[in-house]
Amino acid sequence: MMARPIYLFSKTEHAEVTHVPILLTEFFQPEIDYTHYDAIVLTSKQAVVALEQINHEWIQLPVLTIADFTAKQARDAGANVLEHGEGYGDSLAEIIINGYPTLRWLYPRPEVVASDFAQRVVAAGVCMEGVVVYKTTCNTEVASLYLEEDAILIFTSPLTIECFLQQHQFHASHTVIAIGLTTASALPDTVKVLMPKKPSVQGCVDLAKAL
Repeated sequence: MMARPIYLFSKTEHAEVTHVPILLTEFFQPEIDYTHYDAIVLTSKQAVVALEQINHEWIQLPVLTIADFTAKQARDAGANVLEHGEGYGDSLAEIIINGYPTLRWLYPRPEVVASDFAQRVVAAGVCMEGVVVYKTTCNTEVASLYLEEDAILIFTSPLTIECFLQQHQFHASHTVIAIGLTTASALPDTVKVLMPKKPSVQGCVDLAKAL
C-alpha cells in the first residue's frame, strides 16, 4: 500500500513532507527603543528574523516565546528565554498575567494577528505595546500546484487556510490537519479536521504519518 502524499502549508519547511510555500513575508524596520521595555514576547520565528533585521539590541531583553521551536530560534540568536508557551496565544496570556504582570512587554507582531492574547494581557492591567515588524501575504505562485486526491493537508495558521481557499478547493478524499484550535476555526464547517496533541509542525507531521 502506497503512502499517502502529505502537503505542509506553512512558512516552515519539514524534510519528511512536501512543503508548500503558500505565504510570503515582508519585513519592516520600525525604530524601537528597547529601554522602554523589560521583556519581549515572540509569537513566531518571523518575529525573531524581523528583530534581527532591525538590529541586534533586542537580545538584551529576556524573551517569552509561543513554543519551543521559537525558543530555539531566539536562543540561537543569543537571547535569554524565560520560558515558552504551548503553541497558542492563550498560553502566553496565562504565563504573562500569572508570572510576569509587572514587566513592560514589547510585542513585535505581524500586521494581522490570529490571537487576541495581547488584548487579554492589557485588559488584565499588564503593560504591553505592539509594534508591527512584518506582514504575511498569499503566494500566488503556488496556485498551479496539483494536489493529489487522498492527500493529507497540514495547515499551520488561519492565513494558510485563507490563502489555500483563494487558490484551491478541498476534495472529499483529502484529510485535513490543523496545528491548533485557532487554525481549525478558520476551516469551512463542512471540512472535518484533525489536530495533534501537541500544537507544533512536528506534531502535525507525526499525526499525518500515522494515518
